[in-house]
Amino acid sequence: MLRIVDELAGPGPLRVHAHAPADNDPGTALRVLLTADVLARVVEMRGRAVLIGWTGPKTEAAAAIRPPDAEGEPARIAQELGGPPGVQLTSGMYEGAGVACLQIGRAALPPLQGLDPLAVRLVLLSHPYEEPVSITAEEIAEAGHALARWRRAVAAWAEHPSKPIPADLKSTARTALDHRLDTSAVLRLLHALATADDVPEGAKFETVAHLDRVLGLELVREVGLV
Repeated sequence: MLRIVDELAGPGPLRVHAHAPADNDPGTALRVLLTADVLARVVEMRGRAVLIGWTGPKTEAAAAIRPPDAEGEPARIAQELGGPPGVQLTSGMYEGAGVACLQIGRAALPPLQGLDPLAVRLVLLSHPYEEPVSITAEEIAEAGHALARWRRAVAAWAEHPSKPIPADLKSTARTALDHRLDTSAVLRLLHALATADDVPEGAKFETVAHLDRVLGLELVREVGLV
């Protein structure tokens, strides 16, 4: 997918327009914005700048998502970002300008008030972005507990001497992200890594720190606090 984006979107910054639905569907709106955030992170890790524009309503849990560079109607966004989009993200059919379009599956979420935005982010990233999902408050609460466990483990691994990221893990993660923006595959890789006896703790830390640049879950937040 990213190869196609690079070939078709032209030189310079990649301009991304995320079209959050305005039909009282905050879960899907959040998922559209989150996918734009992840796409930007992956492209920037490859060394290319990204500019993001949002259309549609803001959503409460967007606190865990990279803020846009422009907001409003598509024409205004294109003007503020210096040109038309290279990629469109939408939960429905969109026939505006743009060389690539990602169709984002709908997401049914419980009321988000009082919930951890990063736990919501983790649950959504656990599913391929194109598949519809229905998520409960209990799943989000469990995701919050999982984040706490991850952060404790990462803080412990950080106490060990640094080791290189295993080449096969780095290649597998890059392939998953480049081909399908598959954060669910990256999360499965990290779960397997946690219990891998043949990977040094220092390499586990470096792997998680590297991949969290895409996941954006603040998994290294507790390093140095214990």
